[in-house]
Amino acid sequence: MPKRLAAVERLRTQVATLPLILDVEGVAAVRHEREDLLSQLDDYILPRLQRPDAPALAVIGGSTGAGKSTLTNSIVGREVSRSGVLRPTTRSPVLVHHPADSGAFLSQRILPRLTRVTSEAPEPIQPIDPNAPRITGLRLVPYDGLAPGLAIIDAPDIDSLVETNRDLAVQLLQAADLWVFVTTAARYADATPWQMLSQAAERGAAIAVVLDRVPPEALQELRIHLATKLRDNGLGGAALFTVPETPLENGFLPEKTVRPLREWLSRIAGNQRSRSVVVERTLAGALRSLPARARILAKAAAAQADGWSQLWEEIDAVFIPARFSMLDELSDGSLMSGQVLSHWQEFIARGDLASRLGGVASTRVQRIGAALTQPEQSEQPLTTTVCEAVSASVHHSVRAAMEQVIATWRKHPYGAALLTARGHQVTPADRESLLAKPVADWRQKVAQQVTEALSKAREEHPELSVDQQTVVDVMFVLTVAADHNVTGTARNRAARTPGKPGPTAGGNAEATAGEEETTPGSTVGARLAVEELLGEDTVRSIIEAAREDLLFRAGIVIDDERLRLERVLENPEDLGLRVGALLDAASAVNIAE
Repeated sequence: MPKRLAAVERLRTQVATLPLILDVEGVAAVRHEREDLLSQLDDYILPRLQRPDAPALAVIGGSTGAGKSTLTNSIVGREVSRSGVLRPTTRSPVLVHHPADSGAFLSQRILPRLTRVTSEAPEPIQPIDPNAPRITGLRLVPYDGLAPGLAIIDAPDIDSLVETNRDLAVQLLQAADLWVFVTTAARYADATPWQMLSQAAERGAAIAVVLDRVPPEALQELRIHLATKLRDNGLGGAALFTVPETPLENGFLPEKTVRPLREWLSRIAGNQRSRSVVVERTLAGALRSLPARARILAKAAAAQADGWSQLWEEIDAVFIPARFSMLDELSDGSLMSGQVLSHWQEFIARGDLASRLGGVASTRVQRIGAALTQPEQSEQPLTTTVCEAVSASVHHSVRAAMEQVIATWRKHPYGAALLTARGHQVTPADRESLLAKPVADWRQKVAQQVTEALSKAREEHPELSVDQQTVVDVMFVLTVAADHNVTGTARNRAARTPGKPGPTAGGNAEATAGEEETTPGSTVGARLAVEELLGEDTVRSIIEAAREDLLFRAGIVIDDERLRLERVLENPEDLGLRVGALLDAASAVNIAE
């Protein structure tokens, strides 16, 4: 038993976690089958494997008006369940047991999703409400007139007007060691009872059938016809009892009409061997049914693989081009616009302060050089403006890609179900949580490289007087500017032109700056100025490293968001492995001992 219990627990885990999210054809019925299977595992199979010696449970079920409650009361010998054709639809099902067996039913060992209510009095009649909520309580009635070793549940009608009652009736029957199925002479050929009985036969449950309200003159004929029908439907081994139509005595069936059924139940309760035969038969039948039921689920899960593949492809179709486009925007100078451009132009314009301090700043390069010696005067450093532009650009690209995928899924028959089930997992992240750390880390790293280069320059030229933040600002702008690849352009052009002076800040740097004077937002002159300060190779190295680091960090951000979307999906290959694990677990149940 311990090995079989472990095998069933493993199977239960596989069944509960198998994804059946996509709305492929027929999936609604399969989801219902999965819920039924989980219910039987939790309500009956696992509890019975854990306590094979626990009292047997007989569930009295059947159609509306079949007389189940009257039969229950008559078997017990007292009114424990409200009887009548118009059944109260919001009451808790009644479980009658001997007081000595209370411990087996007060706990959540069986039917764990139903809370326990202890009351010996029947509940008052309540009006039928088709929209009544699901019953969540199980009313326990201890009664010493019932033999120990067997408990009886009076279940709701299997054809109740209330859907939740019908579901509960099925749940209770699946939790039973013994089905006592009640039908009437007028309704025993109805489809619904036979559908339930066929399921019981397929799962090997122990069954007793009670034909109630039989006209005495037709009793023998109807009994033979029902026995034949039972045999033809694979239920030839079911115990068959008949209750003739007769007036009630103080609300109970006459003693002689229920005595055969009561004595049969008493023998099961009082004889350990008889009780074990009933319990083991039903348990074995339930266990045998597991592989076939697991195959239904496995087939349905495998059918969803194509849908999952389509959803994966839709992520790729959006995120792959979005990633390339985002990285291009970060490196093609697109950021040198809007607030960054405005701040940069303000930054350059204040270079003429040098002349008011006694300096001469007649050219663009000289104004840049003058600016490098003065602290920035705006409300925030230019570096901050650049980082905000980077953050906004990356967030816009990532959010647009996320929203495009979600919009595509909403139009997709599979994606719609996915968003219903897991939509809360794909909400686009806000800018702060998404980019605060990667942008701050990038800023810190670049600033550190500039600081180290500037420290080295000061070691070589102790007289150098430069504002460090201004140099950092220029380097950040050069990293995102469109003309960041013009390293040495002015110098090289000047070197190839006869009569031009050598590469000094006042020579072709000044000439090049003059040529760039009319280009709005140009950074060529600024680059020449910082190259004079830090060295051409150093500037190029810092800019290339900063740009590479920016693209790397931005790539990680969009890749992480893509990965977050992908985690919502099932990998078709992994799904295949899970289907295999489910089938293996089902097969292992009947191999284990």
